[in-house]
Amino acid sequence: MNIALLKKRLHDDSGAVMMEYVIIGVLIAVACLLAVVLLSRAIFYGFDTAQLGAADDSAIAQKAQSGYREKLEKDEKNAGEYHDSMHTGK
Repeated sequence: MNIALLKKRLHDDSGAVMMEYVIIGVLIAVACLLAVVLLSRAIFYGFDTAQLGAADDSAIAQKAQSGYREKLEKDEKNAGEYHDSMHTGK
């Protein structure tokens, strides 16, 4: 085996740059997926409340809306705790 060729292969960094792009791409995809999941819940809750209000069930719509608001606030609190734990290392 040619020693010069072996040394050249050991010092070749061309794959490292591609791996960095792959990692960045995966992180962006995960962030987009989380955004879609969280926003889809909020959109669903809004449309469900509007549908109940349009069906002339205002009492049920108000009850559903307050329940949805509680769920969203809980999700927001959990996301904040997760964010803080990621930045503090706890």
